Amino acid sequence: MTGAAEPEAKQRLLHSTVSAYATLFVRLIIAFGTRYVLARLILPSDLGIYEQALRLVVFLSAVRDLGLTHQLMRDPRESYGTVLAWSAGIGALLSLILVAGAGLFSYEPDLPQVLRAMSIWIVIDAVIMVYRTYFERRLLIRDIAGFEVLRALLFGVLAALLALNGAGVWSFVGGELASSATFALFLLWRARGRIPLTLEMRRIPALLRASRYLFVVWVAFQIFNYVDYYIVRYFSSSEVVGYYAQAYWLAFLVPLTLTVRPLLPALVEFRHDKAEFAETLRLGTLVFLSGIVLAAYFLFFNIEKAVLLLFGEKWAEVGPLLRVLCLVPLVDVFTTTGGEALKVQSRDRLWLTTVVLNMTALIALGLLFTYQWGPIGMAWANFARLGSMLMLIKIFGIFAGQRRKLVLSLAQVYLLPLPFFLAVAALLPADSWSRFAASAAAAGLGAGALLLRFLPDYRRFFRRAGAASDAGDADIGTTS
Repeated sequence: MTGAAEPEAKQRLLHSTVSAYATLFVRLIIAFGTRYVLARLILPSDLGIYEQALRLVVFLSAVRDLGLTHQLMRDPRESYGTVLAWSAGIGALLSLILVAGAGLFSYEPDLPQVLRAMSIWIVIDAVIMVYRTYFERRLLIRDIAGFEVLRALLFGVLAALLALNGAGVWSFVGGELASSATFALFLLWRARGRIPLTLEMRRIPALLRASRYLFVVWVAFQIFNYVDYYIVRYFSSSEVVGYYAQAYWLAFLVPLTLTVRPLLPALVEFRHDKAEFAETLRLGTLVFLSGIVLAAYFLFFNIEKAVLLLFGEKWAEVGPLLRVLCLVPLVDVFTTTGGEALKVQSRDRLWLTTVVLNMTALIALGLLFTYQWGPIGMAWANFARLGSMLMLIKIFGIFAGQRRKLVLSLAQVYLLPLPFFLAVAALLPADSWSRFAASAAAAGLGAGALLLRFLPDYRRFFRRAGAASDAGDADIGTTS
């Protein structure tokens, strides 16, 4: 990266990060509101059917791309048109195959029909993935932030209206398809005349070779994230899957919504500067981990009230599952942020190894524990993260000479907010609204403590960009 390009990239990173997290905050509010309403209108069995269908079409979407939309992020020729043609064509083929083969899932009466309806999502998502990658790679997330909020809002409103009219599982299906299609149309409109759509189908073999490990990683990652739903269903029913899905959704809401999307393009920008690359990874990880820690502590000390407030009394069985699952994100941070770093460095096989190790341990222990103890056993199996240990070792290699700084930073994120929550737990009774309210204040205090500790680091990081920019302007003035 040139000296002139780096400050400009940091400014775009700053704007994209602010936009991403502002959007996140609004989307979280909408997500909570949607779940609050739907939990009172939808049966657990309906949610279980929808989650099984959604996981399958998400998996087929990974098969559709073969890693190409992820390869776009680091492809120097930015082959958006080529990848779009491939993804849309293969997506249409997979949609037809799913429509024809949906009857294989007739173990659940409504599931085949839901799968046939959801098959079109595979094509819609192909458009979304390519166009969203364009904005993310250019660090222009703020250009589409409002559309993402609109997508979440549209899903919530449509799903709630359908549920009020007794649509059951079709409330989720209708809301998901309509909101995704609308989002795709907005992306097409926003990118008109900006995104290069040159079609070079002869490049497909080379792109597929470059993305082959990304594809396997993505498929393994999808299996790792969603195979537990099917393990729970194998040993129980869709109703139990519904309880497990609610617990999993709430436990991983912040990790899955607290997107690290500005991190990957920023790492691409700074990949030739080891010091900036490492610092970008550290700061991105600290933001990601801070949200996870605050959410996990809050949930752990307020399980009963969180479930009652969001889902209602009929979802009480979510509580024991959530008490275990809410702590899982605390033990696996670098699988997300470290994976982005390995992707930029083209260390795809190493990233694949870590994901496969995690997936293998989860499936093996998940089957054993669920057989022995039911869905709570599946929740405990999520702590089996063998690949995460390997990832941590490799990430330490990126921070050669700065490992102490990294470890100290991570420890402070875990420890600084903890005394506020422990004080609330010691002073106020469990399962009380007073503890719930005080825990919200503890989260605010914990966030403030983290902000005071790490804000100077972020200011120094972006101040270097400003100083470099000023120096570049001075050089230009001198030469002219």
